[in-house]
Amino acid sequence: MTKKQRVFRTLLTNLFASTPAWVGPLCGLTGAALFLAGTVCFVAYNWAAWGALYKFALPLVGLLACAVGVYRTGLENNAGRVLSFACGLFIGLFWVVFGQVYQTGAFVYEFCLAWAITLLPLVMLAGNRWLWLLWAAVCNGYILSRFSLWMTDYPYMWILIAFNVVCFAVSEWVAQRRGKGGWFSLFFLAAVLWFGLLEGIGHDWEWHFWCSFGLMLFLGLYAWCLRRGAAQLGFCALALDVLLASQVISSLNIGDGILTVLIIMVLFVGSGGAVYALSRGEVDHD
Repeated sequence: MTKKQRVFRTLLTNLFASTPAWVGPLCGLTGAALFLAGTVCFVAYNWAAWGALYKFALPLVGLLACAVGVYRTGLENNAGRVLSFACGLFIGLFWVVFGQVYQTGAFVYEFCLAWAITLLPLVMLAGNRWLWLLWAAVCNGYILSRFSLWMTDYPYMWILIAFNVVCFAVSEWVAQRRGKGGWFSLFFLAAVLWFGLLEGIGHDWEWHFWCSFGLMLFLGLYAWCLRRGAAQLGFCALALDVLLASQVISSLNIGDGILTVLIIMVLFVGSGGAVYALSRGEVDHD
């Protein structure tokens, strides 16, 4: 082995040693999602030229191939988890094709409901938390598309907020039992904040601002006290920064644009330094 080869091998070894464990599965799941997106685009482009048999065959063959891969590799490694996640995506693709062929896709909530029901057995059997996240996202889509049609006088956003709060609590409980970090539940934190802000834009912004601000402050203290990881603590700090920045821009009316920018910069830099100081001693941020 030459000197250049030894140096290159040493660099690769150090790179893999310093890479967090969650990077591999995340890249695999991202690749699976991109592959499915390409498959959907391929089907959509050739939709008019295909018969019903070919339209149904593609997602079913993909589902079968991924299921065989999961059976052969198992769910204990990254390949099995990625393939099980791909199975869940192909189930959704099947319902897309079914709705287009039989013209049952007039409403998005019908598609989301069928996907959520058929996805749940796979999620329970696989025990893959990425599949649980996919199922929760589909449920969010069902609630958002279903209740927005007839709940015009009721803030249906609170149903979404309550659902994601429950998902966050369950995710955190499972994470504590397994000794994992809290980064996985950031999806539900983001959903809670997003739906809260959407509700506040159309109604009483001031009231929703303080509710969202108090919730993120509480979750930030929770993440710090129970050492739920720098990722969750940083997300809460970022959410607080966004809320405060929006309040500075919309409510304080300080007039000077440069001063506004400086205040926002102080918020972000200060919160970033605080998160670094509080989480500096953590070894595992997964």
